[in-house]
Amino acid sequence: MKRKKIVISGINMVEGGIYTILHNALQELSKHIENKEVEVIALVHDSSKFQFSNITIIEIPLSKKSWWFRLYYEYFYFKKLSKQVQPDIWFSLHDTTPNVVAKKQFVYCHHPTTLFKPTWKDWKFDYKIGVFSVLYDFLFKINISKNHTVFVQQHWIKEIFEKRFNITNIKVAIPQFVEEISKEKIALNENKIHFFYPSFPKSFKNIEYLFEAIKLVPEEVLNSCEFHITGLKNNNTKYVNYLNEKYKSTEANRLKLLNKNIMLKYYNSIDYLVFPSKIETWGLPISEAKAHHKNMLLANLPYAKEACGNYENVSFFNLENPKELAEMITEIVAKNHVFQGNKIAYNTNEDLHNWKEVFQYILTD
Repeated sequence: MKRKKIVISGINMVEGGIYTILHNALQELSKHIENKEVEVIALVHDSSKFQFSNITIIEIPLSKKSWWFRLYYEYFYFKKLSKQVQPDIWFSLHDTTPNVVAKKQFVYCHHPTTLFKPTWKDWKFDYKIGVFSVLYDFLFKINISKNHTVFVQQHWIKEIFEKRFNITNIKVAIPQFVEEISKEKIALNENKIHFFYPSFPKSFKNIEYLFEAIKLVPEEVLNSCEFHITGLKNNNTKYVNYLNEKYKSTEANRLKLLNKNIMLKYYNSIDYLVFPSKIETWGLPISEAKAHHKNMLLANLPYAKEACGNYENVSFFNLENPKELAEMITEIVAKNHVFQGNKIAYNTNEDLHNWKEVFQYILTD
């Protein structure tokens, strides 16, 4: 049997969630190809972060220096490299479809800003969000029809891609989520109801919506509540400074960004997840709170409903009206809130549920 060669490209996936995607994918692929006639070449920014004995790592350190380097690699250098390597499969893990020569191409699209219409606040507090919302939409289109399959994380994104890019070869690949449950707790006031918004404070995370809702809650109700928001302490970004100045008199437990262990302790300790983000390609805190069987108050948006799945203890609020969330909080304190609940609205039989299934799919002739 002919040895199959696959190139995995993740040259801009250097930190945070996107680095986790790349590392998890390579980890699973390394296991998947054991005792198989498959050769893997991974293109990464920093080779020191990856130790896989059966994967050849090619380091491309200039890939994050500027967008000009990124575009050069995607649309010029990779074509030259692909002619040298002669891969059977080229799998781009970072949204764009490079100009390469390969028998099959695949792309994994997970950057949310192409689905987002930024407001003036987004431009003001992080101009990159505005730039990316325009740039990524353009870059997604380039070569996208060359792919055997385009992977996205949710069905509503698939529907948008089908219309926007006029393609039908789209498959939902649900992000691999490993349930981690903490048995430890954070010491919180047992006489209060605790609401938790774990957020990396970008403007599209819409933290001001939660503050506006808190301001609308009657004082006697607020006395029974505590709101915990991550990323607002020891953080000097424009958006955080704006929030802390504008809402300095609004009471909330402003937390620094938390490591994984402390985050899990919070999930185990709080009563409600609150999640008003304007856009996500998944919404990992929803999965994490669900794994801890927590009550959830979520934005009334497609990403939140799909990430939530079948779940009873959840209600949804409209982002145009913070009064809706304030009324839910008031009902919760009065112990008369009735959860709306949620049901899966899509046929998920054809979905891929982890990296193992993704690689079985792309390596099948």
